Amino acid sequence: MKQFFAINKFKEEKKFENKSIRNYGIDLLRMFSMINIIILHINLCSGQLKLPININKNIWRLEAMSYFAVDCFGLISGIVGYKKYKFSNLIYIWINSSFYSSIFSLYFYYNNRMNFKSTILSFFPILIDYHWYVNAYFCLYLFIPLLNFGINKLNEKIFRNLVIFYFLFFSFYYLIGLILNKSEKDFIFLKNGYSTNWLIILYIVGGYLGKYIIINKNIISFKYYIICLLIYIFSALITSESFFYLDRFKRRLYRSRILYNYLSPTIIFEALSLIMMFSKFSINNKFSIKIISFFTPFTLNITLLHSRLFAERIITFNWLNRLKSNIKFIAIYQHSLILYFFLGLIDYLRSIFFKILKIKKFCLFIEYKFSKLLN
Repeated sequence: MKQFFAINKFKEEKKFENKSIRNYGIDLLRMFSMINIIILHINLCSGQLKLPININKNIWRLEAMSYFAVDCFGLISGIVGYKKYKFSNLIYIWINSSFYSSIFSLYFYYNNRMNFKSTILSFFPILIDYHWYVNAYFCLYLFIPLLNFGINKLNEKIFRNLVIFYFLFFSFYYLIGLILNKSEKDFIFLKNGYSTNWLIILYIVGGYLGKYIIINKNIISFKYYIICLLIYIFSALITSESFFYLDRFKRRLYRSRILYNYLSPTIIFEALSLIMMFSKFSINNKFSIKIISFFTPFTLNITLLHSRLFAERIITFNWLNRLKSNIKFIAIYQHSLILYFFLGLIDYLRSIFFKILKIKKFCLFIEYKFSKLLN
């Protein structure tokens, strides 16, 4: 059990990666992915996806360009997490989620928009349907010790073949199944990617990338970045243009939105191409490193904040309907950037509050006591 828990005897955790070897390109991709998740939620909550397709094609193209974000987060979890595990982080995730959930719920209860029972349940967000990704990530974290054991023990050839099989079965085979079946039944129980099972698969693939692919940071030519960028753009175009084509002919059998799916091969190619591109970035500028290092830790909490703000219509985007399609494209990107940095600053205040309360030391204390109990 001592290998399972990282016991630090109440000392403040030291950063795992040394600054000289930290991959700031991956951190930058985390930021870029979260900005794109905000874009997806703006498109959904503003009603842009319900408008006639023929006058809103650019929004669907933007949707296709942003759909990679969740897959990227899953892959990055494996890339950076396969070498380490801290049980205290699991406790910290719970407290983080409870903090924002309870604040919103108390506000709504005070304004008679939520009953007492729902308000009490909000202090246990992992037990209720507060945010699917946080719940799925929390469950994934429970399996990480076992996943890391496998990632570190498998030899490269077997691991590579396993990753290829996962891609072929869970993406291509799943796509073929959706095409051939008239119903949209989830026959492999992955909920189109909205599940712990899919995050586990992405974590394993990310572990392979982190252990054997990304670790090699040789000098990369400009041509390499262009190829990665073209794969990303081409994959997004296949996703959107196939949707336009299938919707045009009203082919219900093939489900026109079939590639707008976290399991879709085109979306996975988007995520992989961006990871291969960003992970090779050589970021040495001190100011850039400071900005990336400042905002990266708040990325997951930005999800909790903006999702709740959108869902409860505290922030609305009805004004987008008055803009032309081309201008909408730019406006959505601008507001996603503004929201990311604004909510990042709000979460920075939360982090100061947590430091005053010594929440991380409390999590380490719980970890230590729990490990002593089990031993």
